[in-house]
Amino acid sequence: MQRGQRGFTLIEIIIAFTILAMSSVLVVNMITQSATRVSRVNEHLQAMESMDSAIAILRGEIVNRKLHETYAGTLGGDYRWRASVVGKFNSESSSDRRSLNLYRVNIQVFDDGDRPRLELDTIIPDR
Repeated sequence: MQRGQRGFTLIEIIIAFTILAMSSVLVVNMITQSATRVSRVNEHLQAMESMDSAIAILRGEIVNRKLHETYAGTLGGDYRWRASVVGKFNSESSSDRRSLNLYRVNIQVFDDGDRPRLELDTIIPDR
């Protein structure tokens, strides 16, 4: 090799390709993790939609005074929910002295298994 000729040595090329390969692996790994996280977020949103549906149904049943002890339903076939009325509380409104009934409700959302994916204890008024 002549002294005046410039170029890359084999070691420099191997180091450059190693750095490029490692960078490519990191980028692919980040993309894969992002796709997994997006999938989990979508599943969680579907479970939240199911819980929202359960709350709306319970609120309607309580307002219409057609209350049962337990309720169940599905949303899109993927998620099922179960709700139960745990207790009833009476309170008195200070402005017009009408009684207000408050119902303590437990709502659970399930996917494939018997373990709840989401669970909520809340209070729903009768008006």
